Amino acid sequence: MAESEKEVEDDAMTVTSQPGSAAGSTKEIEEYLVQLAPSEIAKWTTDEVCTQFLERIEFAYLIENFKVNNITGRVLLMLEERNLVEMGVNVIGDRLMILSYLKLLKKKKIEADKMATLWQGETPAPGLAYSEDCCQCMSKMCCPCCITRKLWRITGQGIFYRIVPPCSMFTEVRQEYIDFRFLKDMELRTRNTFACCCRTHEFLMYADQKGKSGGDDDEPIVGIEEPHQLLHPEADKVETIVRSAWSNARLVAE
Repeated sequence: MAESEKEVEDDAMTVTSQPGSAAGSTKEIEEYLVQLAPSEIAKWTTDEVCTQFLERIEFAYLIENFKVNNITGRVLLMLEERNLVEMGVNVIGDRLMILSYLKLLKKKKIEADKMATLWQGETPAPGLAYSEDCCQCMSKMCCPCCITRKLWRITGQGIFYRIVPPCSMFTEVRQEYIDFRFLKDMELRTRNTFACCCRTHEFLMYADQKGKSGGDDDEPIVGIEEPHQLLHPEADKVETIVRSAWSNARLVAE
């Protein structure tokens, strides 16, 4: 008797047909999905998945299936076709449409992950160890805008740094970019400075790409160049972050 009741319950959860379709167009749905922030989707509860995703893509008849299987926003971004089958979505056309919508969300998440900041900092870093001389050290403390600064940002896509000239110089801020696809090698050094009184951590990055300056349409200049130098107390931490991101970028490229 128990087995018969279980079979009836399983059959009730298996969706074999969709009720009358709604009026929204696929284009409108896709435009809605690409505007969603992956970080916000990951916070969705099961109810929010049903209202913000299922109802908006016109698959409200699957709400009970998603609730029973506790599909939160984070889980939604991990769903694959076999999971939909296990959830009882047996209509092939519906599965394919849901997967195509999920593909848009996952693509947006991958792009967001690439551009997420893994580390950011500024050089010259505070302290005598990261100054060219005592005068620069005093300038950093008394008048930071009087020295050339580099504002660093490391993402899953590459390394960005803006070169900000002193306030007394009427030159434009320049941006350099190291794409992980063109990064060839890196080196972490520790050296003594100021008569061995200070220890400086130096991170060198060697790339075939000259980098991007200005707009995104600029073409990279390929060739041998001087290493990009980061003098910072957290250089060892930065090296670990860059090596991990560089490895992930190469795996994707392959």
